[in-house]
Amino acid sequence: MACLWEQRIEADTDYRVIPDGCADVIVSGDGDAVAVGLADSAVVHRLSAGSAALGLRLRPQAVATLFGTPADQLRNRELPLNDVVGSRGARRLVDAVLGGEPDPLLLGTPRGEVALALELLADRTVDETAEAVGLSSRHLRRLLIRHTGLGPKEHQRVIRLRRFLENSAPLGFAAVLSGYADQPHLTREVTRLCGVSPSRLLAERRPANPRLGSPEGADR
Repeated sequence: MACLWEQRIEADTDYRVIPDGCADVIVSGDGDAVAVGLADSAVVHRLSAGSAALGLRLRPQAVATLFGTPADQLRNRELPLNDVVGSRGARRLVDAVLGGEPDPLLLGTPRGEVALALELLADRTVDETAEAVGLSSRHLRRLLIRHTGLGPKEHQRVIRLRRFLENSAPLGFAAVLSGYADQPHLTREVTRLCGVSPSRLLAERRPANPRLGSPEGADR
């Protein structure tokens, strides 16, 4: 259901958090804890030198199950963990993050058709996915929004974005290989999701600057 990550900041920097299809529980160095839902737009955080955070990354199908609330209420939002799961639940999740120990809260079983639908959406249309899981397209959208926070089309946009970021081919080839119709389609979607062009996004994310540790590559 989840993995743990750690981030430490060596110098003041602006860090662009882009949609990645996951939710997080984040505990800062001063002990504050927040719940972060799935996103379909980017946000830039100003991070200070010496700051640190530990996090618990959640697969999208687990969001509503873990937090006990409709996932769309967390979409594009970062809320105090106490406000989402209550003080007792927050303490347990913080302990799980800090101690690296599983908690029964993390062992709840999400609805099986949610995970199946997310898997199928990577390579099938929304209508094909809905038919495969035995739902109408409208019911599938309601189900995914309630359990993950994003609808089928939004999940497909994030899947294409992740494929693009994992592809080292020139932009035109990377666009097609990642599932975009062409390079202009890539540019429109990346700009919509991330707020910058594909080339600017790749430049920001190159590991040329060792000052910033990324939670995406720092599971523990």
